[in-house]
Amino acid sequence: MEKRKVRKKLIKEHKGVQLRLRGFIKNGDQEQLHQFRVGIKKLRAVASLVESTADSDKLRQDLKLVKKTYQLSGKVRDSYLHMKLGTDVAASAEYLADQKLVLKKAARKLRKGRSGHLKVLRRSEKKMLKHVEGPGNKKVNTFYDNEFHAIHLCLNSSNDMEALHGCRKRLKVLIYNLPLVKPILKLSVNEDYLQQVQTAIGDWHDNVLAAEQFPELRKKSSALYKRIKPLVKQFYNRATYKSEALKTAK
Repeated sequence: MEKRKVRKKLIKEHKGVQLRLRGFIKNGDQEQLHQFRVGIKKLRAVASLVESTADSDKLRQDLKLVKKTYQLSGKVRDSYLHMKLGTDVAASAEYLADQKLVLKKAARKLRKGRSGHLKVLRRSEKKMLKHVEGPGNKKVNTFYDNEFHAIHLCLNSSNDMEALHGCRKRLKVLIYNLPLVKPILKLSVNEDYLQQVQTAIGDWHDNVLAAEQFPELRKKSSALYKRIKPLVKQFYNRATYKSEALKTAK
């Protein structure tokens, strides 16, 4: 894979996260903040791929420059989602007021440090572009094949929440990097199926966390979990073949 293509991907994602952060700071749009956080995750995914397949070991360290900004954005986003969920389950007025206060304080801090946050984003971009290398095609293919096998084992042997969440994070690295590696990837990847798996685990994980605050959601957690095991059966074969395999897999 050519180095210039990886650089182009990094530039695109860095431009996107800076634009999204500015958008949230300007008008408080939660979707802009969500996309900012997704963009950071995509940058992490590229860094993980490159460090696993090329002679480069500094990209993830370069991205850690934005850690404080990312964590602060997480406080804003989490409190917003807690308020939304709290409204759905008729949480107490006190709980909703507390979450609103957390959101307000974190958002104010994010806006107040606007110039500093944007500065570290630009600095991180500069460092990543300096240290990036082009992964070898063979190594990329080996990485994907090995990861699909490892995720298969992970999904079919893990029962606790954090273990399955870890499986999902590894899967999302592969999903986020597919647009970059697809032209050189020898495996036929079923993208729809991968999205089904990561969404199912994500919905279950989110509900388990929410049920810690709202016990009435525990029954829903059990129902969501029951959907996961049949879905991940024969994961490797279902993930690495086209739609015909998904129809026949049992």
